[in-house]
Amino acid sequence: MANNRLMNKLNLDMLGIGASLACAVHCVALPLLAAVLPLAGAAVHYEPLEYLLLGATPVVGLLALYRGYRYQHRRIRPSVLFIAGFALLMAGHFWFPEAWELTGIAVGAGLLIAAHIDNIRFCRKCRVKEHEVVTRKAA
Repeated sequence: MANNRLMNKLNLDMLGIGASLACAVHCVALPLLAAVLPLAGAAVHYEPLEYLLLGATPVVGLLALYRGYRYQHRRIRPSVLFIAGFALLMAGHFWFPEAWELTGIAVGAGLLIAAHIDNIRFCRKCRVKEHEVVTRKAA
């Protein structure tokens, strides 16, 4: 019961947007830092962080989108954007040639963020409609 209340208060979409932004910033900033920090004798590449971000992204994203779809809006567009974004993110990270790697990762992260923003908007529209229906029934 307490766990259910915690899940209701936790804004998974905002957490997903934050994780996607962190991933994008990490992937874009890493090459810049990799060029500068060796001059100071510091190492930049920290692979466990990459895998942590890649693992957290689908978990948080799918939980947020499932909650929005199941309990609120029943729209598929956020899920389609999320799947396309995560596929591009993974392809950019593991399969694209080096010249296309950052482009794939950036576009994928952008689609993930768009999926979360869509989910938030659709959920807010549903709350407004629910409030209107309750108000009409009371009148």
